[in-house]
Amino acid sequence: MEQSSTASTAYATPARYVRRLGAHHFAHLRAVADGIQVQDSARRYLGVEHGHQAKAAHQQTVDAVRAIARRRGEPAWRLVGLTIQVRAGASQPSLEGFIAERGLDGWSEAEVAEMYAEAYPADGRAARRERLRERQLELIRKIQGLAAEQPLASDLVSGWFDEVTAERVIGAGITTLGELNARVSAGGRWYGALPSIGEAKAARIEAHLATLLPREIAAPKPVFALVATPALFAGEMPPSSSPSPALPSSTLLHVGNDVEAVDAWIAARAGSTLTTTAYRREANRLLLWLQYERRGKILAQMDVGDCGDYMAFLQHIPPQWISRIRAAPGQPGWAPFRGTLSHQSQRQAIVIIASMFTWLQAAQYISANPWLLVNQKTGDDKTRKVLDSKALSEGAFREIMDFIEAQPPSPSRSRIRFILCFVEAVGLRSAELLNARLADLQLEPEGWVMQVHGKGAKNRIAAIPGQAFGALQEYLFARGLGGIETAPADAPLLASTLDPMSPVGYQALYEHVKSWISRAVSASALPTNERLKLAGATTHWLRHTFGTRAIARNVPLDVIQAQMGHASIQTTAGIYGRAPIKRRVDELEKAFT
Repeated sequence: MEQSSTASTAYATPARYVRRLGAHHFAHLRAVADGIQVQDSARRYLGVEHGHQAKAAHQQTVDAVRAIARRRGEPAWRLVGLTIQVRAGASQPSLEGFIAERGLDGWSEAEVAEMYAEAYPADGRAARRERLRERQLELIRKIQGLAAEQPLASDLVSGWFDEVTAERVIGAGITTLGELNARVSAGGRWYGALPSIGEAKAARIEAHLATLLPREIAAPKPVFALVATPALFAGEMPPSSSPSPALPSSTLLHVGNDVEAVDAWIAARAGSTLTTTAYRREANRLLLWLQYERRGKILAQMDVGDCGDYMAFLQHIPPQWISRIRAAPGQPGWAPFRGTLSHQSQRQAIVIIASMFTWLQAAQYISANPWLLVNQKTGDDKTRKVLDSKALSEGAFREIMDFIEAQPPSPSRSRIRFILCFVEAVGLRSAELLNARLADLQLEPEGWVMQVHGKGAKNRIAAIPGQAFGALQEYLFARGLGGIETAPADAPLLASTLDPMSPVGYQALYEHVKSWISRAVSASALPTNERLKLAGATTHWLRHTFGTRAIARNVPLDVIQAQMGHASIQTTAGIYGRAPIKRRVDELEKAFT
C-alpha cells in the first residue's frame, strides 16, 4: 500500500511490504513473468501505486519467494523474479498477421507455414528463453501451492498491508482484516478517522482488501419511513398478542395516529424553530425505533422494558441506523442518526421523549406514562473535563482585541469589534443578538436596558453596561447611522457589511466570528494549549465569556441569572459555579499552608 514518507526516506529505509505471502503475491510474479510492467502489476495485485514503492514491494516479494524455494531445495530458485525476454522482436508478426499482410487466405496451412519459416527463420535462443520462462512459471506455481496463505478475517492488518498503511488503520482502532472489511462495507466516508488517508488512498486500500477477502455485503439498510398506524382506542386489540391497555373512550385530541399526536404536541409546546426541530427529530426517532425494532408497536403500547431498551439503543446506535450518505429523509441511504450520540445528546433525547409522554397522557391520548417508572438520570459524562470552559480567558480576549485594533478600518472590523465588546458585557444568545433592533433599547432612570425576546419565547430585560453601550455607539457611527438617539428605530442591532439596514443570518454571524477569532489566535503569542483550545471557539463562547467574567468579578448569581435568562439560579450556578476556582484555591491555600 501507499507510503507517505519522502522518496529519500523510502530509499534509505524501505517499508516492509511483505510479511505474509498470499495468492496475490504469486499472481504478481506471474504477471511480471508474462511481460507486464512491475509498476502496473504492483498496482493491480499488491495495492502499491508509486514507482519506488512498486520496485520495493516487487523485490521484497521476489526475496520472500526465493527464500522459500531455497529452503525447499529447489535448484532453480534464481529463476524467481528473473526477467526473461521471450519474443525475438517486436517487428515479427503473428501467423494470422502474416497471412493478412501477404494476402495468403487461399493457400494451404502447410504452404503458409513454409513461407512464414522462410521469411522469419526460427531463433534457437528465443526457443530456449521460452522453455526457461515455462520453468519459471512452473516453479512459481509450485511454491504457491506450498507456501501461499489464505487471508482470514481474523488476521491482523499488519500482516497484509505495508507498515505505513497498517499503522494508520490500526491507529483508527481497526486491527483485523475483518474489522477493516466491515468498516469498508458500511460505505460512506469510512476512512474519515484515518490520518492522511483521502478518497484516492482509501480506494486503493479497498481494492487491495478486495484481493485479500471477499467483500461482505452489508445487510441492506431499511428505507426508514414512518407509517401512521392507527391509534388504539377503548375496546380495540393491539397488533401484538398482549392485551390492550385500558384507554379512555374519549380524548382531548382529534387525532387518529401517533404521527398526528406528535404534530399536536409540537404545535402546542414548541416555542421556536430550533425547539420544533429538536422535538420532531427525537419523536420521529422513537416512532421509527418502535416500527423497526419493536415490530410496529405504537406509543400507547410502550412499557417500562421498552423505555429501558430505547435508552440502551441511544447509547449504542447500530450501524444501519446511521446515515452514510447525504439523502433526504425517507429516501434510500437516509437513516435517523448521523453518528453516535454524545452523553449530552442522549440525555436531551430522553428529556424530550419523557416530556412528550407526560403531555400525551395529560391530553388523554395514552392512559399511562411508562417513563415515570424509569430512572431517566444518566449522570455526568465521565469524559467531560469539569474545568474545561468554553469561554475566552482575559488574556486571550486582549490578544484578539489587539489583533482587531491593528487591522485597517473596514465594515467587517467594525462589526467584529462590536460583537465581541457587546456580547462580552451583555451575555446575549446568538439568536437574541440577530433578532434585536434598536427599538428594543431604551433609557430608563436606572440606565440603558434592552428588552430581549429569548429562549422559550420569554421576554426579559437585559442591562446594557457602559462597555456595551460605547461599542454600540461606535458601531452605529461606523454604519453611517449616527448615534442611537438619531438612528432609525427599526435598524437591526447587527447588520450586513454591505447594507447598514439589512440584518444577517446565523451562518453569516458564525462564520464572521469564527474567521476573525481564528486569524487573531493564529497571530497571537498565546500558549500552544490555549491556541488549540480556541480553535473550536464559536459565537456561543462569547456568552460563556460573559458568565465566566461576571462570576470572576463577583457579580451576584441572581444578577447573572436574570441577565442571561436562565430558568433557575441552579442552572447559572451549575454552568459558572466553577469559574472562581482561583479564588477558591487561594483561600484554601491560606488556610492549609
